[in-house]
Amino acid sequence: MTEEERTEAREAQAREFLAGYQLCLDLLKLKRYERHRAEKFDEPCRCEDVLMGNEAFWRARMDEIERTIAALRNGRDKLILYHRYIRGESVEHAAGVLGISRRTAYRAHKRGLAIVGILLERKKRNDPFRE
Repeated sequence: MTEEERTEAREAQAREFLAGYQLCLDLLKLKRYERHRAEKFDEPCRCEDVLMGNEAFWRARMDEIERTIAALRNGRDKLILYHRYIRGESVEHAAGVLGISRRTAYRAHKRGLAIVGILLERKKRNDPFRE
C-alpha cells in the first residue's frame, strides 16, 4: 500500500468516525420523539424495539468524537471539524463563520481529517481488546 493510499484510507476512516456524531444525535432525537409521541397518545412506546441501542453508548460515542476533535492542536482545523461534524454545517458555512476562504477551509478540513485518522490508528494500536 502506497503512502497516498494509506492517507486516503485514514481520511475515510476519520470521516466515517466523525460522521457518527450526527448519527448518534439523530438516534437520540428519534428516540425522544417516539417517547413523546407515545405519551401524547397514551400508548406504549415501541421505540425500545425499533431503536435497539443504548443511549449511554450513543452519548459516550458522541463524547469520544468531541474529545478527539478537541485533541487537535491547530485551532483552525479543530473549528472546521467542529462546525462540520458536531454542528452539522457545511465546510463553506464554517469558512464564512471563521472568516476564511473556502480553499483554506477545505485545506484545514483535509489536514484535520488526516490528523484524526492518525489518532484513530494510534488508538487502535493501543487497544488491549483488539483482535
